[in-house]
Amino acid sequence: MLTMFSSNQTETPDPIIIAGAGIAGLTAAINLKKAGRNVVVHEKQSAIGLSRHGDYEGLENWIFEEEMHDYFSDHGFQFGKIDAHPIFHFQIHFSIKEPVKVHSAKPLFYLVKRGSKPDCLDKQLYEQCISAGVRFEFGSSAHGDFHIDSTGSKKAAAFIKGINFQTNLEDQVHLLLGTDFSPKGYAYMIILNGNATIAAAYKKMKNVNKDPLKQTIEFFQNKGFEIPSVDVFGSRGSFTIPMGKKFKHPYQIGEAGGFQDYLFGFGMRIAMASGLAAAKRLAGETDDAKRILRSLNRKCKISFVNRILYERLTDQQMAKIAESFSHSNQPLAILAHAYKWNYKNIIRWSKLKDQYEIRPA
Repeated sequence: MLTMFSSNQTETPDPIIIAGAGIAGLTAAINLKKAGRNVVVHEKQSAIGLSRHGDYEGLENWIFEEEMHDYFSDHGFQFGKIDAHPIFHFQIHFSIKEPVKVHSAKPLFYLVKRGSKPDCLDKQLYEQCISAGVRFEFGSSAHGDFHIDSTGSKKAAAFIKGINFQTNLEDQVHLLLGTDFSPKGYAYMIILNGNATIAAAYKKMKNVNKDPLKQTIEFFQNKGFEIPSVDVFGSRGSFTIPMGKKFKHPYQIGEAGGFQDYLFGFGMRIAMASGLAAAKRLAGETDDAKRILRSLNRKCKISFVNRILYERLTDQQMAKIAESFSHSNQPLAILAHAYKWNYKNIIRWSKLKDQYEIRPA
């Protein structure tokens, strides 16, 4: 067991115990520490971020209204200390037609690496927690009466397979849509600063024997990209949502509590918000905790509805929607509108909430 302390760590009675050092757990930890509580985070891995693979992921810029620097500040972190790269444009590819380009005056999302290296988001959030005085115990699972569960998803409904490699190509982002490549999901290629990630996010489909990642790699190879043979990484996700559950001890946050984006998997900001809600509840700021949870529950419901509607689209319908984004000078506004808790989405939720393989918890 490895125990990490910051230089100003002092022992106080009755520490808050957090199981899991994912983004949600780190957010809860740093906010509790700043509220004057002693915090111990138990992580079963031997170091931070070992469940990730150094691949690029996106911090979305449409589900929440706050600008990214303000959002991180409100959740206890300094965004200026994060290696994040704004993305203003990307290409969308299909098997049935020519690709389209999407442009935005504001960043559509920010790319960050996930993993244990110094340039990864997980490591950089961890370092900020250490500076704040949070205590970590690695190689250790929380037992007994712990306060916060941030241990990740409990059920698998979606899968991601991908590869990382080095390249001399210029920075670029590509999205690939279509049943051949990623059943009820999507695939992508990201190249940034000489580092590349190709991945396919998909659902397991009956009577489909194709390998989505292999299909995706072959697609880009046919476009003229040189892609080396390297090791494949994989992970999984869940679509179980926390509707009907009370937020109570031990507080389940992040994917452990179903707090994520079900449409495209841009769930890091949602995970942070769930961690902040748990911290405020334990710090006695009940009204703030309820306000955050009310907002999160609505966004999770809308995201769940968007997921169901997305899975019903044909390849032709996906291409038509993508074209509408490429023709818009405000694609970010279109995405933001899809996450508004309005009358139309309330009706959709009431009609669709029970129509899924994994029902709301």
